[in-house]
Amino acid sequence: MKRTTNFTLLLSVLALVAVAHHQLVTRAGAADLNPGNVGATCNGTGTWHFVNNQVGALLPPGTLVATFSCGPETVTAFKVNPNGNQQFTVETTGNCTLMNAHTNLPGKLVLSDFVCAAPTATPTPTPTPTATPTPTGTP
Repeated sequence: MKRTTNFTLLLSVLALVAVAHHQLVTRAGAADLNPGNVGATCNGTGTWHFVNNQVGALLPPGTLVATFSCGPETVTAFKVNPNGNQQFTVETTGNCTLMNAHTNLPGKLVLSDFVCAAPTATPTPTPTPTATPTPTGTP
């Protein structure tokens, strides 16, 4: 009888440990952009470099969805470092403000840097002068 009680008690403890482990080790949600990065603006051609860190080296390349005032952009990580950082590059054209961004993987998403090349002004052509008629002879 004592063996049965000990065995039942052991199974109960193992079941509780399994339930507690499942509740404590649930997967983290997707990474949202650090709010301090929202509002960055580029009027021209922008190259935006995002990094999702603290992901873990075993996860596959993630997907970034970045929302700009000039439209949404979706890209796949172009580089996954051995330490688990995933890097994304997005290019925009026009007057674009970063509104939000997120990935489908856990971690911390930041706008690492961005480069903005101002648009090249199109030169206004100089009008060709019109010839003025010259008076001929006297009336």
